[in-house]
This record gives sequence, structure tokens and C-alpha cells, in this order.
Amino acid sequence: MKLVKPRKLSKGDNVAIISPSWGGAGEFPARYEAGKNQLIAEFGVNVVEMPNTLKSADFLHKNPEARADDFMNAFTDPDIDGIIAAIGGDDCVRLLPYLDFEILKNNPKIFMGYSDTTVMHFACLKAGFGSFYGPSILAGSAESGGMFDYAKDSVKETLF
Repeated sequence: MKLVKPRKLSKGDNVAIISPSWGGAGEFPARYEAGKNQLIAEFGVNVVEMPNTLKSADFLHKNPEARADDFMNAFTDPDIDGIIAAIGGDDCVRLLPYLDFEILKNNPKIFMGYSDTTVMHFACLKAGFGSFYGPSILAGSAESGGMFDYAKDSVKETLF
């Protein structure tokens, strides 16, 4: 099987932020906002929060189907150009029963995250396209003083 390469991102593109693992964005809204603002300032993208991105960690833990819906809807929404995880965690495996790999296969997009979101990277792989193991919003983009130069350069070179 030949892996499809999703289209690179450009300034002005819409990037969905999802919480497929842990609800850190809802638990630490100031850190989330710092990361979101850094992403906007550094790369010129428009950030789109999916319906459950900012829900509490408790809600997200109890509702893996809601997390999977955000993941799937970000891929099927023609106005979304790329997808970044808010943070990792330890619970993505519970999303697998709710994923439609045929839909993913027909809608390849940039997906970036790390740690527990490795499960979602394997979902992308199974669907036939590559994804990107890299910084999340809360751990990477929201660093005090902004993103580290090496992270900015790497993301810019890889995704844009």
C-alpha cells in the first residue's frame, strides 16, 4: 500500500483542534488559549475548536464517542484543512470502535499530535495516509515565552 501525503497547510487555512485523549484544554483554559494564540501568530492559521475540544476531562473520559465524532467530523468537514491534538493522555484506544476508516481514507488531512494520540496516527496509517508526530497545543505551542525555535522551524518545514 502506498501512503497518501495530505496537502500541506498554508497561511489562512482552518486548523481544527481536537481533544481525542485527555481533556486538558478544558481543565487548563489559559494554557490552551496561550497555545492557540501562539499557533495563530506563528503560522497564520485560523483555529476551529470542535464541539468537544474544551469540555472537561471528566466529560471526555465518559464520552469516547463524542471525542471520536470530533475526530471524524474534522476529517469530513471541507472547511477544515488540518487537525492538531490539544494534548496527549492515555485514552485514545477507546475511540477505535467509533472510527470509520473508509471515511478517513477518502478525506486525508494533516493530523499532528503526540503521546497517546499515537493511536490516532495508527488510524491514519490504516486509512492509508501519513500523519505527523509533533507538538500539541498545550505541550509544545503553549510554552512560556512561546514555542521553542526548533519546534517552530520543524512544524513550519513539515506541515507548511
